[in-house]
Amino acid sequence: MNRRELVGALAASFGCSSVSASKVASSDKVLAAPSLIRLIANPSSFDGRRLGVVGYLANNGVDRALGLYVSEVDARNFIVPNSVDLRIEESSIESLIGKYVTLAGTYHAPPEAVSTYNGYLDHISNLKAWGLGDSR
Repeated sequence: MNRRELVGALAASFGCSSVSASKVASSDKVLAAPSLIRLIANPSSFDGRRLGVVGYLANNGVDRALGLYVSEVDARNFIVPNSVDLRIEESSIESLIGKYVTLAGTYHAPPEAVSTYNGYLDHISNLKAWGLGDSR
């Protein structure tokens, strides 16, 4: 799959006619669809914004917290710097753990002094398995 097909699939999965210019019904904020890499690299640019993201859903800490990883390899090797925390009950999404997912959520950047934490997403909605790329 080339980049153009991937961007089209992402836009379609979020119901956007344009990846960065779709209005969210519950707020006046624009739903942006950055990659997790861009989000982790520029957290203050997305702080407080409603985002649509794709990533690999897995446990993200010793406390069984959930996180969205850049890739399955990052999750399986517990590379937490390549993940963003999710504030959602594990029991409500248990069947999606260990899969690539799409979701919408409000991003909260970490404090400037904390360089090893990538912030978190809450008010999560539209969480579903992303069939593209999964071979299982």
